[in-house]
Amino acid sequence: MRAGGCLPGGARSAWSRQFRSRIAVGVGACSSSDMSDSFKRLQHTWESLGVEDPLWAIASEPGKKGNRWEVQDFLASGDEVVDRYWLLLERAGAPDKIGAALDFGCGVGRLSLAWKRRAESVTGVDISAPMIERGRRLAADASGVRLELNRRPDLSMFCDACFDLVFSHIVLQHMPWKIARGYLAEFARVCRPGGWIAFQLPSDAGRPETAARIRRWLVDHVPFGLGRVYRRWRRGASELFDMHFTSRKKVEDLLASLGVEAVLLEPDASAGPGTRGYIYVCRKAC
Repeated sequence: MRAGGCLPGGARSAWSRQFRSRIAVGVGACSSSDMSDSFKRLQHTWESLGVEDPLWAIASEPGKKGNRWEVQDFLASGDEVVDRYWLLLERAGAPDKIGAALDFGCGVGRLSLAWKRRAESVTGVDISAPMIERGRRLAADASGVRLELNRRPDLSMFCDACFDLVFSHIVLQHMPWKIARGYLAEFARVCRPGGWIAFQLPSDAGRPETAARIRRWLVDHVPFGLGRVYRRWRRGASELFDMHFTSRKKVEDLLASLGVEAVLLEPDASAGPGTRGYIYVCRKAC
């Protein structure tokens, strides 16, 4: 794959306009106010976690909550994740070297830095300003890695077809499908024809979710900010990230409508013990 720089903004092609109208049709009954409220809540959660305990929020390993991650160990865990994806990309037929890669939901840049061993340039993007600020410090000496803040439920800051690889790991799972599907459509737009898209989504919790959702609603509606106090006491953080499960069929149907082929599906339990899901390794039509 050829290297290339992704310029912010830029003219949008006729194909891009058609692509965006296709996204709008896909949103269906979801109102703009519903989308805005969901996105604002998502952003607030990750901005709060980015201040309180950013490394654990990204890689929630037992015993690491409370800012107990050592930075070098944290970054090394990113190498393991990228090595796994690289093997899957090789099995799917990807070339030996990536040109320009996008790491969506980069947080503090753990996986962006790991991808630099495999790609000529890496752009990380995230909705959390504290995460990006911390990540820029971590990546200060890393040539060819840049981390960008994106405060929108789309990737309009990037032009069409400017990345050879679009990648995301344990990020889309924290978004309602109405937001995640919009981002997946943007993955297809910013990926070059013949380029690769690799991401993970859980499909099944492996246990009933109703009780957990009720508890979350009750704590959210405790007055005077006492819900945040309770969460900090009970969980060690004032905000908790949601987990969303999306069927394989729903994901594959969306990909097909976007001109993206799911070349390889790998069973995955990154969402937690007992969960079931997939890593989707996909290629955009030429």
